[in-house]
Amino acid sequence: MGARCEAASRLRWLGVVFTFVAAAGAARAQEAPSPARPNLEIIKLHWEKQVRLPRNFDPSVISTGGTFNDPASRTSSAAPSSAIDATRAATRAQSAAAGGSDGFPATPGRLPVFYIYSMKLKNVGPKSIEGIAWDYLFFDAANKNQLGAHQFLSYQKIPADKIGALKAQLRSPPTRVVRTADSATRKPAKLIEQSVIQCVLYADDSVWKNPQSRDGVCELLKDNKVLTKRKPG
Repeated sequence: MGARCEAASRLRWLGVVFTFVAAAGAARAQEAPSPARPNLEIIKLHWEKQVRLPRNFDPSVISTGGTFNDPASRTSSAAPSSAIDATRAATRAQSAAAGGSDGFPATPGRLPVFYIYSMKLKNVGPKSIEGIAWDYLFFDAANKNQLGAHQFLSYQKIPADKIGALKAQLRSPPTRVVRTADSATRKPAKLIEQSVIQCVLYADDSVWKNPQSRDGVCELLKDNKVLTKRKPG
């Protein structure tokens, strides 16, 4: 009789323990996990190199005081009386022609180079987007080593279920590492391009943060938006 009571007591104790474990498991299953990815669909990544003339360069400007005199059309009032006078007249004509070309602005010896980085994406979430902190990464296709990384803060309103395009320009090239050429084709090594979303700022001032993002990136995205609005148009 005592053995039966002891066995029943053990069964009741195991039932209590099983119930506690099951309840704990159900509680963990009801916890909402933090999203690992934003509600964004990256459609296209692109970069290009641009060479530009300075803003103050205008080849159409000719500083001639309102009139333009063609040195080739100038004629002497009197014909040269000797070979010396003819040589002097020809020298004056060449000097005038050389001086006339100074009216055109000289093209700069070194033109500024810019690199334009862009990302086309679609907002597949329910909330409108105000700004995005994103990285443009470059990897060597052969060994998967990272060769370049550029960080951007972009501000553009992208409503739900709409497509937007972010652009940023730098003086820095995609990579600063010299890529060796393929011995067979003599072409530069191929690059793998990738974008990483670090933080998304929504219209209601809420944010989505990449669990592996840098510290303070969302705060920087918010603060820079305020500074951008304060700048005069």
